[in-house]
Amino acid sequence: MKPSIQGSLFALLTCSFWGTLPIALKQASQQLDALTIVWLRFSVAALWLWLWLPRPRRERMALDWSEGRLILLLALASLCLGGNFALYNISLYYLSAPAAQIVSQSGPLLLLAGGILVLREPFYRIQAAGGAILITGMMLFFNDRLHELFDLREGCGAGIALGLLAAFIWAAYGIAQKLLLRELSSAAALRVIYTCIALGLAPAASPLRILDIDVPQALCLAFCCLNTIVAYGSFGKSLSLWHTAGVGAVISLTPLFTVAGSMAAHALLPGVFPAADLNTLSLLGAFVVVSGALLMAAGPHILAKAKAPPQQGG
Repeated sequence: MKPSIQGSLFALLTCSFWGTLPIALKQASQQLDALTIVWLRFSVAALWLWLWLPRPRRERMALDWSEGRLILLLALASLCLGGNFALYNISLYYLSAPAAQIVSQSGPLLLLAGGILVLREPFYRIQAAGGAILITGMMLFFNDRLHELFDLREGCGAGIALGLLAAFIWAAYGIAQKLLLRELSSAAALRVIYTCIALGLAPAASPLRILDIDVPQALCLAFCCLNTIVAYGSFGKSLSLWHTAGVGAVISLTPLFTVAGSMAAHALLPGVFPAADLNTLSLLGAFVVVSGALLMAAGPHILAKAKAPPQQGG
């Protein structure tokens, strides 16, 4: 099988896991608080990275604690990724799974802005157009709740505010990780980051409450833990096999997986999973959001291919 096909399949696997994650989180959050769920997910992921994932011989194993910049970046990345997971979980108390996933699509837009301002990365007009389309899609998606968006104390407005804050923190994590990868391998950096988050959240977690959840919630919680390992592992594998624009284009489909997954879960188990409660404009908005994210992720690559001179035959 060609590497590009393998890469696209790994990207689709990532997309399906990320897309169905908020559906499972919504169920697990009925009995468990956000910090306990995040603590458990990172604890499982950290153990897997330390005990199971093989270490390349050349991987940097020890950190030089005199390198203040490296330690600061690891601390910042840990704080931001842990904060992102916690805030995203809390936003699900106020938003449906599809709504939370739609709001999270502002993360790539904020990461793009951060890359331009902090890392001096190039900026293309097609990406600006994609950002504008994404924002328009979000407004369409929340068309029947626009009057709630400005009430940040409760309901939909509070959920969106928390989701946007989570996306902002995720963008800060993305920039910190890009800087870290100049000095550490991805696996080495994630080992430290996951461990720091698990240890940092341990005092605030309530692991004994896990014993009180029912079977569907336990299965959803197990899926959330597996999701952290499989999704990020597949994402890294897809990037190693396929070009970034292609991976980004596939990942842009994540909200559609959430919408479809929510509908399928409700159809199969209506007593466990609530209905998505989306009108026609909301569904249209989901597709518009995906279109905007697609332009931001793959727009420059599409332009480069369009401007490339045709190859000579012969």
